[in-house]
Amino acid sequence: MNQPFRGGVKLSIIIVSYNTKDVTRECLKSIQNAEWRDTFEIIVVDNNSSDGSVEMIRSEFPEVKVIANPDNRFFAIANNQGAAIAKGEYLLLLNSDTLVYGDNLQKMIDFFDTQSDDVICIGPKILNKDKSLQSCGVPLMFNPYKHVVSLFCLDKMLPLYKVDPAFYRKPDKTHQTGWVSGACMMIPAKKYTKVGGMNENLVFYGEEPEFGYRTSRAGYKTIYYSDAEIIHLGGVSAKADKKSTYSFEKDIREYDSLITETVGTKRAITITRLTRFSLMVKWLFYKNKNYVASRIKHEKKVMDYFKKKLESNQAQH
Repeated sequence: MNQPFRGGVKLSIIIVSYNTKDVTRECLKSIQNAEWRDTFEIIVVDNNSSDGSVEMIRSEFPEVKVIANPDNRFFAIANNQGAAIAKGEYLLLLNSDTLVYGDNLQKMIDFFDTQSDDVICIGPKILNKDKSLQSCGVPLMFNPYKHVVSLFCLDKMLPLYKVDPAFYRKPDKTHQTGWVSGACMMIPAKKYTKVGGMNENLVFYGEEPEFGYRTSRAGYKTIYYSDAEIIHLGGVSAKADKKSTYSFEKDIREYDSLITETVGTKRAITITRLTRFSLMVKWLFYKNKNYVASRIKHEKKVMDYFKKKLESNQAQH
């Protein structure tokens, strides 16, 4: 069990913002209008916004602590900056494009207070603007066996969660999961520091699955908590950056950084090969064969990338 609260700040809410002035304002208002029993503080880490976000926060929300970065330090570094000055027993990493309401965050605190010491992170039900489901936790799929189960949806046909809790994904049931959405992650401050916080080697991709992978290897659990929910508008920061267009080279570099920090190149080749095989099987049955064919071609490029990297690494040794 976590130690009982003995005064001070119970929850430190850390929000990373980047050119999301209007939605950040609504997010902060929603926090203030929520139902609370415990004390909390709000820390906004702004990644050099050009839309007046910092000025708005300081003017309209003077009680909010603001860290104004001179450049865009993205998700991991910015959250670690916020955690470094946080005073709360728990940290809540919360996206700027989220809306909270009712006592949902208070429910998360109350739930965490009942958990054993091996629980390091909980996440709520993430909803879209229309209240449809967006996320209910995600299994770690770096294991080839689990990846095959996911690719062929075997967990939907068989009660595999009885063998491995990673396959339990019912949105209305609290359950252990691999990782939860970075839109809303609650973590005890001491444990966050102990495991090194967010991985700063990851620039802007894979921070949540890497955190789940790393902490699970250290013996910790991540829990999806179904009785609390928030709204996540999604992708507002990316949309604000007009330079944000798809590039395979950028995409593969980001994925490679996640692979490097987790399972390594050989496992990446195995996972990609399994993904490509599943797509070939699906091509036989899907009506939109052009789409599946494009996915197969993409996975071939991914496999070729990692094979080339593996050959280069072996040549160096």
